[in-house]
Amino acid sequence: MSGERGAASVELAVTFPVVLLLVMTLIQAALWFYARSIALGAAQEGAREGRVQPASTARALSAAEGFLDQTAQDLLTGRDVTVTGSPSSIEVTVTGTSLSLFPGLSGWSVAQTAIGPVERPTP
Repeated sequence: MSGERGAASVELAVTFPVVLLLVMTLIQAALWFYARSIALGAAQEGAREGRVQPASTARALSAAEGFLDQTAQDLLTGRDVTVTGSPSSIEVTVTGTSLSLFPGLSGWSVAQTAIGPVERPTP
């Protein structure tokens, strides 16, 4: 019995860092999914605004960046909004990096795209 003295403390000291790393990884994954959601919302907002007649890539860019300014704060860093337009559609892509919980490591990259047809009046 005396040979097993302190075994629980050693087991806890070995397993606790592993459990803590798993919990931190789950929280990091949740932050990444949330950053993806924000990026998709910004891309959809930009596409929605840009496809209204008269179609405008500048208006789409402004709407997407405005959405990011209001909602992303520092959850989505290094963000970039790219808008391309054709006579029939508007495409908005939002890229960036999610917030990182681990010091010294960058977050996971995020890229979301929304495409919408340009509205056309019909007689």
